[in-house]
Amino acid sequence: MKIKRVDTTISTYKLQESKEFYMKYFGFQLVYESDWYIELIRPDMPVVGISFTLAQREQGEIFNGKGLIISFEVENADAEYERLKGAGLTIRQEMQDKPWGERSFVVNDPNGVHVYIYHAIPATPEYQKIYDAYK
Repeated sequence: MKIKRVDTTISTYKLQESKEFYMKYFGFQLVYESDWYIELIRPDMPVVGISFTLAQREQGEIFNGKGLIISFEVENADAEYERLKGAGLTIRQEMQDKPWGERSFVVNDPNGVHVYIYHAIPATPEYQKIYDAYK
């Protein structure tokens, strides 16, 4: 199987709020919208998408926001932290250096999905040893 695109679809009643959140804060672009479905892509990465469908449709049950994390690797998580905090978003997890080699923070989208934003940093020696074992 050759995968040509990866798209996450969230079943929600917050179609417009979701669309605005990902377009305003993360640069997604609208490619399709109806009264029950919205599809967004990153114009610089057209193989990455996020979509939203009304929950009462047969395609899915209402999503409760729990258990899903969307991760965005960025050039500079500190700059994104300042940008999003300055835009008024609530930071759900403050900036942290993770021992596995990521500097990160978390915001929530309108559906309660954690958006984990990070950039790579050196892993601790303990984690680096684990990574090296898989090379």
